[in-house]
Amino acid sequence: MLIDASEMRVPPRALLFDPEFYVFDFDPKRNLTRFLIVAEEHLHQAPFIDIRFEPLAKASFAVPSAALVTLENLHREQRPRTAFIFHHAFVCSTLLARCLGESAAFFSLKEPWILRRLADTRRDPGLKIHDREWKPLLLTHLALLARNYRSGKTPVIKATNVANNLFADVLRLLPDHRKLYLYSNLESFLVSNLKKLEETRRKMPELAKSFIREEDFAQRFPQFCDIGQLSFLQVCALVRAASLYNFQVNADRYRSLNVRTLDMDVFLARPADTVCALARFFGHEPGADELAAMVGPGVMGSNAKEPQLGYDRETRRLEADRIAVSNRAEIDFALTWAEPLERQLGLPEGMQSRQLVLDEPRDQGPATS
Repeated sequence: MLIDASEMRVPPRALLFDPEFYVFDFDPKRNLTRFLIVAEEHLHQAPFIDIRFEPLAKASFAVPSAALVTLENLHREQRPRTAFIFHHAFVCSTLLARCLGESAAFFSLKEPWILRRLADTRRDPGLKIHDREWKPLLLTHLALLARNYRSGKTPVIKATNVANNLFADVLRLLPDHRKLYLYSNLESFLVSNLKKLEETRRKMPELAKSFIREEDFAQRFPQFCDIGQLSFLQVCALVRAASLYNFQVNADRYRSLNVRTLDMDVFLARPADTVCALARFFGHEPGADELAAMVGPGVMGSNAKEPQLGYDRETRRLEADRIAVSNRAEIDFALTWAEPLERQLGLPEGMQSRQLVLDEPRDQGPATS
């Protein structure tokens, strides 16, 4: 049971740096930031650090957000430099983050709830936070995720796709931090959506409406934006297209040299080469034994969201093939509708132009995912 620890007294340095005090939530209307008191091992093991994670905490307490901004500006200690993974969903991002987390060089924070709350704040037209207030607010909360973790040096923040609207701010405000955008091909994304429960499916139209408004997609392509007239898979294709378009607009706008893209299929086909290249991009050269642990059967051969369950690459392929066969007509209709839009947006070439470069192929071990 979670205990309200609002009356407790925490030394400022512990609040800012100790992993036990984990920054979890933000209330923009009350301007309060909520922390959880939690074991670092639980953060490491959790497939998602969102509202599903909260019951694992020992206690929680709130601090005025403005006070945190002041404290962060006053200290002179150097924080570890954060790396980021963004994605459009259903691309094995949790698995990739788990791989990195097996190295002592990295500490993977998988979909922190605080990012979702900040993304909602940024998106809410009723709040209208001026940049002079937003910039220190976002930077402070991102800094509070970059703690002195005992089991990993570089924090890797794997954001939820709903927080992709923060990508532009991360590019703008943290230009020297490394960022990866993980994506899949269109058919794979459509098949993944067909696997989801009805509750997840119902969220897609609102996601599409939100994503097409983030840049100028809706203004440039109004003929694709009548959500109510689209099939479920057309809506899914629109979510992916708008997500990739928004990513490319901002990557081009800020001309960052610290951004790479990665095709999920490359990761699954060459996990060792991919993880080695990504670790190197994030500032660490893994040794052979370390890399073997990062892509070993215990990681690649289990379900990233439920590690106690086995789930390898072949199982994934067979499952996808079965869904694709039984929904072939609907998938083909959505592909025919969406592929011209993707070409018009320049998505295939744009994503390929920033690809993470892998070394020559090595022995990848068992064909797992």
